[in-house]
Amino acid sequence: MAKKSPSSSKPGFEEALEQLEAIIERIESGEVGLEESIGQYEQGAKLIRHCRSILDRAEKKIEELTVEEENDE
Repeated sequence: MAKKSPSSSKPGFEEALEQLEAIIERIESGEVGLEESIGQYEQGAKLIRHCRSILDRAEKKIEELTVEEENDE
């Protein structure tokens, strides 16, 4: 499982996903007010972009490895 490095300010994929799930749960439960919900939504959108970025990099790496493997055959 990927962990964030101590010097990294952004969470790893799993941690970002956990944070996103917690935000969704708080908003859906109604436990936060409107202004806080908007702030939480904004934070959730940032986490989604971060997760997509991680997934995009992973996909590109897998494609590179696949091409390398095919070239080695």
